[in-house]
Amino acid sequence: MATNIASTTRFPVLEVAGRPREMGLQTGEAMRSEIRELVDLVLARFNKGRETPISLEHAQGIVEGTIPLAREYAPDSMEELEGIAKAAGVPVGSILLLNARNMLAASADGCTSVMVGSAASADGVGIAGQNWDNDPAMDPFSVVLIRRSSGKPSLMNWTQPGIIGYMGFNSEGIGVCMNALNGPMRRDGVPWYFIVREIYGQSSLDGATAAVKQARRAIAANAAMITPQGAADIEVTPDEVRVLMADESGLLVHTNHCVHPDLVNNNSMYADRIYGQSMPRKAWAEALLDTFNGKATLDKVKEILSDHEGYPTSICRHPNDDPATGWQRSVISMIVEPSEGRMNVTRGNPCERPYEVYTLN
Repeated sequence: MATNIASTTRFPVLEVAGRPREMGLQTGEAMRSEIRELVDLVLARFNKGRETPISLEHAQGIVEGTIPLAREYAPDSMEELEGIAKAAGVPVGSILLLNARNMLAASADGCTSVMVGSAASADGVGIAGQNWDNDPAMDPFSVVLIRRSSGKPSLMNWTQPGIIGYMGFNSEGIGVCMNALNGPMRRDGVPWYFIVREIYGQSSLDGATAAVKQARRAIAANAAMITPQGAADIEVTPDEVRVLMADESGLLVHTNHCVHPDLVNNNSMYADRIYGQSMPRKAWAEALLDTFNGKATLDKVKEILSDHEGYPTSICRHPNDDPATGWQRSVISMIVEPSEGRMNVTRGNPCERPYEVYTLN
């Protein structure tokens, strides 16, 4: 699994099927060694660049508090994680730590997301794309995971094994990109990735929004989406859920700060939690989209995600001298086309690596 990214541009693909526990057992069995290594690595990598590291005891305390809330909110997801833990031979709490890691402290992850509704697309195909500005050490542990769950929509995620829901799309036409968002946090709540997984169980924007609202939320987070109802964005805090819809252009851009009028005060209240250059990245991506004059295409979105305005802290992010996050880069770029059952992913910066195509059907 731990391959040299210089020699391959594709991620491994794992397909699992059945009831939740069965899918978990299949995942844990197929990726046992990767899961064990990732469990050992995740806290150390989370602490990289932090002046005050998070202790294992503190992390375990947060994880323990999530278990009853997660089980009540998403019992199927908990069953799947328990299957993963059993087959991989690790404690359930260790798998939950992978899912609750962004509850340990304010996130240092970044992303730029671009959404194009079908009416704004030159070929009528709605898409959502993003760069995942994060830790390059996650590459050897990453996989394209297909889940064909009994009685629920099928889904495809680019992810690390053990994470219950990540960037990707489902068979009902919902695609999800994610951005870290500035805002309040609380210690107890449902891990964000459980909420994302519930979004994938829906077939409409209204259903997705209702699933988010039903959770006791712990952090601020953002779901940048393409849906059967068009391009949309759900900004989430522990106390608020707000939906942004594309205007008549059918286009939306989101980065790492609050945009909805009801939440923009977070941008001053939690300014220290905005991932680097979020405002300039959003403004520049919007300016690039405007040049397409309603004729956005997959290739044009690829151009945006490969852009180097403001390099190295550009949309296509490269290592830089920021003491907290300068070691991060655009680990992947991904563009989902849910109506086509297709996901395009680069293994590395999109300016350097090709988009490889993965299909659900």
